[in-house]
Amino acid sequence: MSTREPLYERDGDLYVPSLRTCSPWDSGLLHGGAIAGILAHALDHFDPNPDMRFVRITNDLFRPAPRVPVRVELDKVRDGKRISVIQARLMAEGVEVARATGLRARVQEVELPDYARVPSDTPEGPDGIDISGFLGSAPKDAKKLPPGLNFAVDAKVVGGFQFRGEGTAWLRINADVVQGQENTSISYMGMMSDFGNGLGQVYLGGKVACINADIDMHLHRYPEGEWICLQSSTSIQPTGFGTTETKLYDTHGTIGHVTQSLVTRAFSG
Repeated sequence: MSTREPLYERDGDLYVPSLRTCSPWDSGLLHGGAIAGILAHALDHFDPNPDMRFVRITNDLFRPAPRVPVRVELDKVRDGKRISVIQARLMAEGVEVARATGLRARVQEVELPDYARVPSDTPEGPDGIDISGFLGSAPKDAKKLPPGLNFAVDAKVVGGFQFRGEGTAWLRINADVVQGQENTSISYMGMMSDFGNGLGQVYLGGKVACINADIDMHLHRYPEGEWICLQSSTSIQPTGFGTTETKLYDTHGTIGHVTQSLVTRAFSG
């Protein structure tokens, strides 16, 4: 059983958030990775089918989610032999604050011609790159890490990540989604899926930055190992809208991608 600090503790049908779930925007709100993580955890444990894998999870972040005990409501939308669709609704104080739609598909082994194979142009690393915290130098004593999910992340920066709209880094999250339950590939990638916007963040001057209103993750295979490389690029327009696109890799090659729709807002800390 894992002893890493959890994001949530189970209390009946409620998930009680720890300080590790704090958002960098406001300590009274849940981090986007904590939202996507608990929804992915719930989807993965609802009616498991070893013959199917999640190929897409779309999170709609309806409103700021208060850091209070939350409940996840689950429904199966489609239960086919090849395709299964599950919805998970995150409820906080009786209000739906976010919703995830998970698309599962049956695994099929196929022979691919060379021209159809996924390119394996993995960025350099993670071996040979020094570890830092996601927000800078990591404390020498891991037990003294400040609250918030950003501070549970080890980073090996390959390039960029200077708030100019692009960045590439290998990340590792030192937290379990739920106390007493080791992360699955899907719950781990749920937490990881929100970090593209941070890696590809655009500083717009003053206290204005970009926050994502959704997280759309596509996986064509599950990752191997905890180090995941995110290669993020952000485009922002004068309308105040934009998109962050992130390619996902493990040490064996590409595993999928994430897109996030952006809106601008003032950073309150």
